[in-house]
Amino acid sequence: MEYVAIDFQTANRWHKSACSVALVTVKDGKIIDTFYSLIRPGILHFDKENTALHGITKEMVKDAPYFDELWPLIKEKINGKTLVTHYARFDMDVLEEELTGNELAFPSCPVFCTCVLSQAMFPEMPQHRLQDVTEKIGFNLEQRYNAMAQARACVAIVEYALKATGAEFLQDVADAYHFHLGYIGKDVVTECNFNRRRALSYEDINAAPVVQKPETYSDMDNITYLKYWVPSIAISFIFNSINAEWARAIGSIGTLGLIYATYLRFKGTKRPFWYGFVNIFFTAGVLGFFDVGRAPKK
Repeated sequence: MEYVAIDFQTANRWHKSACSVALVTVKDGKIIDTFYSLIRPGILHFDKENTALHGITKEMVKDAPYFDELWPLIKEKINGKTLVTHYARFDMDVLEEELTGNELAFPSCPVFCTCVLSQAMFPEMPQHRLQDVTEKIGFNLEQRYNAMAQARACVAIVEYALKATGAEFLQDVADAYHFHLGYIGKDVVTECNFNRRRALSYEDINAAPVVQKPETYSDMDNITYLKYWVPSIAISFIFNSINAEWARAIGSIGTLGLIYATYLRFKGTKRPFWYGFVNIFFTAGVLGFFDVGRAPKK
């Protein structure tokens, strides 16, 4: 059995800003190939929050190859093999955005998410961050936000699961823990997902604690946010500019809509009340588009 652990780091909050990539190829339980490269993003802009995590700066990547220059080599290493990554939604979004933006052909790869695996394998854990899972299995993750270190950590988690289940293939592991592999291919990107209710039907439901949703961030994207934000701003601006009691009453509906949109955007985030307050009353909701106060997506 052969698979490839993959990890991307990004320069800023946009997924089409890959600044490093790591690949670890494993065959029959042994690492047979590794690849790491810095990547020069199309727009050379680094958010300080991202640099603070992975330590990569624009000076470090100014002479690095662009993604489309690296892609032939990356595709050769991954095409047709199962991709293993932690929180696959992020890494597959990065890959999809880079391929689409550079008009490159998609590979054909099943996707195995070690975060989903952890949710199924360790339901008692309140969070399933990579450092939490590696600590659980006794693997030393020295560089939490280094692409190569993260890819190697994913290998450790997979090998732990293979040994624990006695499985020979990754699909066997997924079947043992009752989750579905994802897939990335031409015009198709599906997520690796875990049906907790189905899994519990196979086990002693009283023996498996209910997993609380980690306090991370709201999944509402900017497009959905705009559906609430634009009408609310329009109603508030138009009717509050009319000097009449009835108009101001209607304008207040726009304000309530903005408050509701911000509630949906910031619920479940770190310090939602404070950042939500700043978002609504000082910037008319603009900060909501920049994830201010929301935890990182990885």
